[in-house]
Amino acid sequence: MPQISQLSHRRVELAPIVPGIVDAVAPASLAMELGIEPGDRVLGINGAPLMDALDFQYAAQSEQVTVDVDRRGSILRYDLDLEGDEYWGITFADPTFDGVRVCENACPFCFIKQIPKGMRCSLYVMDDDFRYSMLYGSFVTLTNLSEEDWRRIEEQHISPLHVSVHATNPDLRVAMVGNPKAGSIMEQLARLERAGIDFHAQLVLCPGVNDGAELDRSLRDLATFGPRLQSVAGVPVGLSRHGQERQSKQMRLSRTCMRVLPESNRELIKVRRYAPDEAEAVIAQSESWQRRFQHERGETFFHLGDEFYLMTGREVPGERDYDGFPQIEDGIGLTRHFLTSAERYLKRARPGGLNGAVGTVACGTLIEPTMRRVVAAFNAHTGARLDVLGVENRFLGPEINVSGLLSGQDLLYALNRRADDGPVFVSRRMISDRTGTLLDDMALSDVAATLGRPLHAADTMSEVATSLRQRRQRRPIAA
Repeated sequence: MPQISQLSHRRVELAPIVPGIVDAVAPASLAMELGIEPGDRVLGINGAPLMDALDFQYAAQSEQVTVDVDRRGSILRYDLDLEGDEYWGITFADPTFDGVRVCENACPFCFIKQIPKGMRCSLYVMDDDFRYSMLYGSFVTLTNLSEEDWRRIEEQHISPLHVSVHATNPDLRVAMVGNPKAGSIMEQLARLERAGIDFHAQLVLCPGVNDGAELDRSLRDLATFGPRLQSVAGVPVGLSRHGQERQSKQMRLSRTCMRVLPESNRELIKVRRYAPDEAEAVIAQSESWQRRFQHERGETFFHLGDEFYLMTGREVPGERDYDGFPQIEDGIGLTRHFLTSAERYLKRARPGGLNGAVGTVACGTLIEPTMRRVVAAFNAHTGARLDVLGVENRFLGPEINVSGLLSGQDLLYALNRRADDGPVFVSRRMISDRTGTLLDDMALSDVAATLGRPLHAADTMSEVATSLRQRRQRRPIAA
C-alpha cells in the first residue's frame, strides 16, 4: 500500500506547460485511492512537466514520486512513497498531450487515402506515432523518428512497438512507403533489438510487388532477429472502389523516390487485389516458411491474414499455429478464435436451450460461408432459428468484404429489404471503441431505431446466446 507523506492543497504559479487531462480513473487503482478525478490535469512528476501518457507511466514508477495535479485552478501536490510498480489506473483524454504525429509517407496502398467523405473523423488521421504503437498496437514505419525519439524509446524502454515493414529490400521499401528515409529499416529494427525493445512486424502484401522472391528475402532477413521480434504477419492489400479510381489515375511516386528505383519501376507501383490462385501461392510459400520457423524457433512466427484463407476457401490454421494470437487485433487468427470459441460454447451449452429463438447475424461477404456453417451448428444444437445475412459493402465497394469495414448505411440497405423483426447481431469490430460509431459515423442505436429492430454487437456465439436468453426472459418466444 502506498504511503502518502504529504498532501498540500494550495494555489501556486507555474510556468505554462502542456497538461494531461484525466478522462477516466479505474476502480481500485492508486489514482482513485488518492482522489484523482476525471477532469483533473496532471501537470508533472518530480517537478518536470510530462510529455505524454508514456512519460507518465515511466516517471510514476519510482519509489518516491511527487505528482502535481491541477483541479480547477488549485494545485494538489501528492508526495508519495511507493513500491515502484503501482497500478495508477489513469486514462488520459489525449494520451499524447500534443496530438497525433501525422504520417509523412506516401504509400500507394494507403487505405486512408481510399475512403470517401462522410466517415467518422478519426479515420482521416494519418498517424505514424510510436506512442500510439505502444499504447494501442498501431503500426508505424519509423521514418519520422528523430534521434531524440530514439533515445527516449531506449531510455524509457517503450515496448512493444508494431512496425510496418512491407519489404526489407531498401529500394523496394522506399517505393512502397513513398519516403526516401524508408530504406534503413533493417538498421532500425537492429537498433530496437539492441535496446531490448520487443516489436512485431507487418507486411502488407501486394501481388507481384513484395510477394514471391521479395517475400522470401523479407522473411530471410527478419529471421536474423532474435526473440525481440515476436511475430511477423502478412496481410493482403485492400482496395476500396475509391482506391481503384485512384489507381486508374496512375498514382505516381515522388521524384525523390523514383530516383532510387530500378528503371522499370520508376513510373508507379500498381496495386491490385489478390486473385484466388495468387493467394494460394502465397499460402503455399508461407507454409514452407512456417515449417522452417517451427523447427528453428519453436513457433510459427509468420502468420497470414485471415483473408488469404477465406478468399481461397481454405481452412484457417489451428489454434496452436497462431502462437497465442499476437496480432489478432489486426485480423490475424480472428476467424480461428471465433471458430474455437463457438465449438467450446456448443460443448457446454444445453441442447434445445434456445428453442424458437429468432434473429439475424449480419456479416461481411467474405466470412459469410464460414458464418453459415457456424450458425447452422448453433441452431441444430440450441434449437434457435438464426439466419445469416451477408452484407455487401456498398459504401466502400464490394471488393471490401470484411465485416469490420461495413457501415451503418450498408446495414440499413441490406436489412431494410427483409421483413424480419428479430434482433440483429453484428461484429463489435464494426464499431469504434473510442466513439461508439460505425465507419460512416452512425451509432448502432441510430441504425436500430431506423430499422425498428434491436441491434447488438457480439464477437462470439456465446454472446449471441446470452442476448437471446435475456430477450426470452423479457418476452416469451413462441415455439
